[in-house]
Amino acid sequence: MKKNKFLGLKAKREAEIQRQQQKAAQGPYELSMSFCVDEVNTVVDDYRAEKNLADAEMTPEHVAYSVYHGDLIICLKNLLIPLEQEWHLGVDSHYFNHDTEEVMTVPVQFQMPKMNFNEFKFGSKLAVDRGHGLKTRWRGINDELNEILLADVPVGFERVRSDAKLTCVTGFSDYECLKEFNFVKKIIRKSGLEGIKSLNETIAQYKEQQVA
Repeated sequence: MKKNKFLGLKAKREAEIQRQQQKAAQGPYELSMSFCVDEVNTVVDDYRAEKNLADAEMTPEHVAYSVYHGDLIICLKNLLIPLEQEWHLGVDSHYFNHDTEEVMTVPVQFQMPKMNFNEFKFGSKLAVDRGHGLKTRWRGINDELNEILLADVPVGFERVRSDAKLTCVTGFSDYECLKEFNFVKKIIRKSGLEGIKSLNETIAQYKEQQVA
């Protein structure tokens, strides 16, 4: 009888721990990352060329973390959150006119309905509200941003740089994803990006040994 009571209490405690873990994973958490668009393009393109990579998504974590600053990049690189989100992107593009020595900044904000991250980047069949009852297909962030800047920037101004911040409010996919997120954060705090690089090299070597 005592054994059955002990097992019942143990099961009840484990269920409560799982409930608390699930609640912790659900959040919600506001995650963001800030970056200079020009720096990202240069660093990622140079790394891809150096390592002969065909896909920018193959850029390793330590390289991505060096140009994207904030918690969101950790979640995106490791697929720790659902990729269907209401993305918010703010971009400040800075311009200079060499003839008049004038400077100007064009701020652009995108508050998106829920869509997959790749659709947000590259385009979606989803129609977004353009105002005044007009809805058209989302064409991807680069095309959308470039169209706005071409319309708003006077002739004679040259873009110097663009600074951006991407944000979403979300939960983690599960408690294991939250644990992995905290683990990565701990490594960065303790050993910096070299710690991430060393960890991933160790994992890659282990996988090669397993295959061999």
